[in-house]
Amino acid sequence: MDLRKGEKMPELRLEHVRKCYKGLPAAAEIEYVFHTGVYGLLGANGAGKTTLLRMIVGVLQPDFGRILYNQQEISQMGGEYRRILGYLPQEFGYYPNFTVYRYLKYLAELKAVPPELAEERIEETLEKMNLQSVKKQRMKNLSGGMIRRVGIAQTLLNNPDILVLDEPTAGLDPRERIRFRNLISGLGRERTVILSSHIVSDIEFFADELLILKAGKQADSGSVGQICDKIKGKVWESLESLESARRLNQEFVVSSMKNMEDRNVRVRILSDGKPAEHAVLAEPRLEDAFLYHMTR
Repeated sequence: MDLRKGEKMPELRLEHVRKCYKGLPAAAEIEYVFHTGVYGLLGANGAGKTTLLRMIVGVLQPDFGRILYNQQEISQMGGEYRRILGYLPQEFGYYPNFTVYRYLKYLAELKAVPPELAEERIEETLEKMNLQSVKKQRMKNLSGGMIRRVGIAQTLLNNPDILVLDEPTAGLDPRERIRFRNLISGLGRERTVILSSHIVSDIEFFADELLILKAGKQADSGSVGQICDKIKGKVWESLESLESARRLNQEFVVSSMKNMEDRNVRVRILSDGKPAEHAVLAEPRLEDAFLYHMTR
């Protein structure tokens, strides 16, 4: 998407979105507005992240509420919405006997990428995802992480305005996760990128804004700094004996326990009040905020 001078900033709006399964809310009264940038959905497994993403891409319809793109309901946009959308589900289908190149060529045709642009787009995405060396290999011969990279590559073929990725770093090795983080940061300058993860470090690295979900509900939202600021005064660190550290772990929410060289343990604790005699306040991290919302 080319945001030319004077062009209106894209807006994807969720209005009181709700979805239930067997009478139980998988997503409840979600209200949020996405613009250009990278947005992270953070939550434990079963928090409603996948359900919300599937509604955003139109695979599921909300039981209540609306999802609008530039004031138009996405359910009424049909092919126009699919044209501006790139989507990677947690589990995506592929033909195992296709080569990587043939698979991307096939997806480019499905996405109605003009034939004169398809070759260039395929080569660009192969390079971005570091897949040039395997483009002639059959999909069935690739590792799980490599298949994930091909899945990410196919979302970019139509140069989407909205990119939706469900657990995109699953199966990637540490080096490829770093490469992917840098790629996403660049993509968010020109489009709306929405991705889900339960890996806090990934979200913390590349998300401009966060939406924390718990049991289908909106627990918190904002930038990493804004979310962490809300729990200032609730994060403590204390150097304790092993026995004392174990006791604190039973009595409080402990986000980390680190063994020190002197056989003491540095304990990081979430508590409204001072949890131990030697405890001192610590600067909150996103992991602390996430754990606070999951356990409160």
